[in-house]
Amino acid sequence: MFLPRFWLQCLLIAGICFYPLACGQDDRLLIKIGVNVPKTTAPTYTLMRQAMIDQANTYNTEKHQDRIEIVWNGVQDGEAGKNPVAMERQQVTTMLNQGVQVLILSTVDSRSAYAILREAKSPNRPRPVPVITLDTMLGSSQIRGHLAINEIRLGEIAAKYAVEQVEGRGNILVLEGPLGSPSFRQLTIGIYRILDQYRTIRVLSKSSLANTNEGRRLTSQIIRDYAQNVQAVICVNSDLVVGAVESVNLYGMAEQIVTVGIGASRVATALIISGQHDAEVDLQPYERGKIALKLALDAYYDKPIKTDQNQTQFGPSRIITAANYTDLEKMWPNLIREQQSR
Repeated sequence: MFLPRFWLQCLLIAGICFYPLACGQDDRLLIKIGVNVPKTTAPTYTLMRQAMIDQANTYNTEKHQDRIEIVWNGVQDGEAGKNPVAMERQQVTTMLNQGVQVLILSTVDSRSAYAILREAKSPNRPRPVPVITLDTMLGSSQIRGHLAINEIRLGEIAAKYAVEQVEGRGNILVLEGPLGSPSFRQLTIGIYRILDQYRTIRVLSKSSLANTNEGRRLTSQIIRDYAQNVQAVICVNSDLVVGAVESVNLYGMAEQIVTVGIGASRVATALIISGQHDAEVDLQPYERGKIALKLALDAYYDKPIKTDQNQTQFGPSRIITAANYTDLEKMWPNLIREQQSR
């Protein structure tokens, strides 16, 4: 006996809907990864977030037994004027209560962050939430892993490029940034590790506020004091080097003085593109985002975490020059597109 066409169609539709994925449902295990950073709008975190979302989308379309959801929190993304430490504690607690199973934490205050670590390990939770720290490392016994920038390595990359360009000789000005900053100190150590290997290089060093005005003022001072006998300027950040480049151009010495910065800011990158600035060290935040997600998944599955030093894995870095500035397309897409359209 044949069923009428109408009933055949009904049975077909019902059969399809019993297959969950065909009806828009996904019954795979959900892994919720929480990420807490000070401010999403910082270019570094914007790119890391995009990398994690891109990787999660790729993972979710592949044939895995589970899928990933990224729960993102920028402590200072919303209303200004509130206490960031209190906001962070409240927002991260909310994420934990929403069921995140791994927490990636870049804290606004390392001292108060230990309360977050205790909360993540609270016995009231179905299972302890492993924590991966980002940028600022907390107590090694309370975290699962740490993703950091190898600041000494950044300094070495900057110095090696400068040394190669001046063929290992001459006067090199190093703008170190402010005294008392652990981050700038590490960068400076890396710079001197390279420069100190060359007896034919004379280091002219200056501590300074890490801003463009200081870069301009100090570079002009050294160029004057040394009768323009300066072969390179290495700066611990992009803000300083932008000022240094302005000073070098003011003296008409762009062809004689090599300039190198660290950070690859938008302005510094534009100066490379226009031929006024030689090189920047890029911290590759998109790649760091991919590494952060990999560390989180390893923590979730309780796999051994690859480390470079103690519990720390270092993100990659590279030199950016006029020959490869398009590698920064993800970071500064509008800038690169503007240049390519000319």
